[in-house]
Amino acid sequence: MTRDVVVHPDARVLAEAAAARLLTHLVDVQSHRSPVHVVLTGGTVGIATLAAVAASPVRDAVDWSGVHLWWGDERFLADGDPDRNETQARGALIDALGDALPAANVHAMPARSDDVPTPEASAEAYAAELAAAGSPAFDVLMLGMGPDGHVASLFPGHEALTVTGRPTIGVHGSPKPPPERVSLTYDAIRGAREVWVVAAGSEKAAAVASALRGAPVETTPAAGALGTERTLWLVDVAATEGLGTPSALSTTAAAFPAPERTPADLWGSVDEYFAALVPEDDALSATRRAAADGGLPDIAVTAQQGKLLHLLAQAVGARRILEIGTLGGYSTLWLARALPADGRLTTLEIDPEHARVATDSLAAAGVGELVDLLVGPAAETLDALAADATPPFDLVFIDADKQSIPRYLEQTLALTRPGSVVVVDNVVRGGAVVEAGHPDERVQGVRAMVELLTDHPRYDSTIVQTVGSKGHDGFALLRVRD
Repeated sequence: MTRDVVVHPDARVLAEAAAARLLTHLVDVQSHRSPVHVVLTGGTVGIATLAAVAASPVRDAVDWSGVHLWWGDERFLADGDPDRNETQARGALIDALGDALPAANVHAMPARSDDVPTPEASAEAYAAELAAAGSPAFDVLMLGMGPDGHVASLFPGHEALTVTGRPTIGVHGSPKPPPERVSLTYDAIRGAREVWVVAAGSEKAAAVASALRGAPVETTPAAGALGTERTLWLVDVAATEGLGTPSALSTTAAAFPAPERTPADLWGSVDEYFAALVPEDDALSATRRAAADGGLPDIAVTAQQGKLLHLLAQAVGARRILEIGTLGGYSTLWLARALPADGRLTTLEIDPEHARVATDSLAAAGVGELVDLLVGPAAETLDALAADATPPFDLVFIDADKQSIPRYLEQTLALTRPGSVVVVDNVVRGGAVVEAGHPDERVQGVRAMVELLTDHPRYDSTIVQTVGSKGHDGFALLRVRD
């Protein structure tokens, strides 16, 4: 399996970049799946990464109530022992999140106690907790790596390497203190969607080289840490000394040292700087809060993006607007405010609870009379609108399931006129659209859209990439041909 390798200048930058990558990934995953399951790691860089997450201005973009935290291994010590990975993680991140992260979402490996007297008892209890959670496929499983190439508590030549048929194991005789530990097995590790191995320092260089060159797991256990969708190695320059210069890494996606400031941090800061141009008034803020209070996923457009839709609607003189994907009504409010007094906005939402939250917010914002909110599958509603000979829309905003974009675009032709403008959101997917074999159906939906639009007789189109507090994405801008 291919391993992607990203090289950073030093351990500090590595930790900050890993934190930014994790936050961006969590936001992206939560846009289509909840809950999200993450496995944390200890070690110097692992804990520094958690501290960087806690300090990041992007931290609150994650809906932590929908995140479950697990551990790849644990030192079998008493609860609260400062050497436990859990104790260090609480000090670095979990305590800082406070009530945003429910206590029930923190799944620590049971500590040594009278009720849990052995590593085996702890491993069995943790396996039971995993089963009770539905044996989740971890969305991200982070692993540190020792100089000997061990990951979790799977050490070279140790019998734990060969254990199958269960997700956890008690470990005795660890060459690294303390000798008793609890660990996930390869079965659990290899069931994760993405596995991230984090390693820094020249003392790790030999093991990094060994693992990336495909050494047997018996001698370099990290070589066996593989994800079902992606295996990512996040390392610093010192850890690549055994592989030659960074530019010589054949498996590297970004082989050159990253800048001192991570891109995600910079993008978020730029959004904050320009926020003065797009202040949220009380109604917009209340709409966003109502969506959060209603448990809706935090995937609405940003204020900057909402204002862009508003300006586009005004620029084309839109009197009739169609929106596919209402969510909590935040983008709907921006669009409705661009309408003239006799304008109308039709918005489609499949989830009745989302529709209820949006209806209340739009009414409170004073635009409820301009909006028709239709509940049901969008494809069926679009067919019904066409069958009813609905007057054409001047602007269409599509922000719904990406798998259905090609169908929505074909249906939209029956509901627009020459000169109508269509905007399709979230079409870059962090750059994943360039991967023909990507397993995400949303990515494949966008790729099908591109194929549809290539030389399309009725649509003139372009794609605009964007970066910001929500990461790397973009939108399609289309005009119905005359």
